[in-house]
Amino acid sequence: MAFSKKNLLFLVLIAGFALIAASCSNNIPGYKFPDKKLVKIALVLPGSINDSSWNASAYNGLKRFESDYKIEIAVVEKVSLKDAQKVFPRLVEKGFNLIIGHNYQYTRLLKKLAMFYPQTFFCVIGGETNQYPNLCSFNFKDEQYGYLIGIVAGLNTSTNKIGIVVGEKIPSIEKIIIGLRKGLKSVNPKADLIVSYINDWNDIAKGREAAIEQINTGVDVITHFADAAGIGVIKAAEESDISAIGAVVDQHELAPTTVVSSGIQDISQLIFLACEQYYNHSLEPTSYHFGLKDQVIDITSGYGNIDPTTETRINRIKVMLADLEVINQKESDALNKNKIVN
Repeated sequence: MAFSKKNLLFLVLIAGFALIAASCSNNIPGYKFPDKKLVKIALVLPGSINDSSWNASAYNGLKRFESDYKIEIAVVEKVSLKDAQKVFPRLVEKGFNLIIGHNYQYTRLLKKLAMFYPQTFFCVIGGETNQYPNLCSFNFKDEQYGYLIGIVAGLNTSTNKIGIVVGEKIPSIEKIIIGLRKGLKSVNPKADLIVSYINDWNDIAKGREAAIEQINTGVDVITHFADAAGIGVIKAAEESDISAIGAVVDQHELAPTTVVSSGIQDISQLIFLACEQYYNHSLEPTSYHFGLKDQVIDITSGYGNIDPTTETRINRIKVMLADLEVINQKESDALNKNKIVN
């Protein structure tokens, strides 16, 4: 009987703690979405809207949302980390209730601002962060993207030397490189990857110089993840008559006979999704991840620059890759075996 009384007392205490916890949780300030007629969305970009890549695509996504939903928007481009400390608060003061920072480096600043401005929702693109109740991040499955690029590069090289020029050593880039190496080795174990960090996202000349250095070592397929600087990479490939793989958006038109394909990170759609979820009052303070299955990562056709049999092989891998959350060695080997039916 004493045992039963202890159990009863224990249950009463647990119920009491649960009530206290529930009471406390009700005191946590949540986020109140504005009326849809009052939604105002701002986008802050680290680079130019004319970079034919990362920033241009984000800008296009917000413009598309503006057109579809008839809301007020603002876009501020070429915002350094120093300038961001003034730009973001100014947008809050102007009444923008969703502010998207298109750079993972804005993360630390936005975590602070989210606490100061609880009725403004902040979103970081590529930030891998979240904070209750008004900070989220939207991210790509970067390793999937890299894997696709690696497949294309590995099946189109004659020298077995692949190059990538990147703007900066940041977490998302490192994930892309990891995926690229796995994809490359899955179809071409003899191939090597050369990586050049130029610490610049906008200098076309610097991108070109880095590409030329790689080409001089025997690289015959080159790609980039360097925003506007990547234009210089593609131009260097065109001048040297080697193959290039475009990045982020379809860059075939930059060099039609040189760009054999382009990796797609549909930032336009990612921005659109963030805006749409906010508009529909469903945006949450979490870290979102999107990939092939969500149709925000892809790879373009070869525009006749890739052998049809090889392109069929690439597409088969892409279909299987869409279902993988993580690409480990076992899964990579399985992809390689399953694709060889020509």
